[in-house]
Amino acid sequence: MQLQRLMAWLSLAALSTTLFAAPKQSQARLKESNDEPFRSFRMLDTKLTLLTNQQNALKTLQAGSVNTRRRTAACSSMSHTATQIDHIAGALERLYERRQQTFGIRIFKLMQKRAQEVQPRVRAVAKAQTRSALDLAIKNLDQGIVSLVVQFQAASGGYGATRCPRGAWTCCEPKRSEDLLQSEPAACMWGCVSKPKRCTGFVGPHILRP
Repeated sequence: MQLQRLMAWLSLAALSTTLFAAPKQSQARLKESNDEPFRSFRMLDTKLTLLTNQQNALKTLQAGSVNTRRRTAACSSMSHTATQIDHIAGALERLYERRQQTFGIRIFKLMQKRAQEVQPRVRAVAKAQTRSALDLAIKNLDQGIVSLVVQFQAASGGYGATRCPRGAWTCCEPKRSEDLLQSEPAACMWGCVSKPKRCTGFVGPHILRP
């Protein structure tokens, strides 16, 4: 009887914990969602800085032996970072699919594509067996990383300087085709709107305090 009472008490305690934890988790997820895409921009900026630092470290190995364990380890680290960037961009794409904002879907799909294009270039560097193959692979990798960084800047450029009044929404307005750089398929001009429906691109955080 005592064992049954103990099991019943443990079940009730577990249920209570779940019921109290669920609203907190939902609130945390809602807060994170409301801060998007700026929250993810900060994460992406950190990951891209790490990726370029890893790229520079790899170049210091380029002058050494063609086959080294250090180069393989460096490529593994770069591949991991590129995968993380891919996942963050993919999460933003899915967020704007749920919000049904097609420009957001487009711009983050492009970013995810650029991150995925880095992966095979990293593998080519790791597998290079000759000096000429290594030099070519690193050149191609450099181009892939530049394209990824450019697409990130196209999406995020100026977001940190956006100052909106309380109650407004931050908004990515698509740049006009004549204002795009040659390497930018799509880009944002961040500003403020009074209502989400007035944003012709996709909305960012809602400003709840001045």
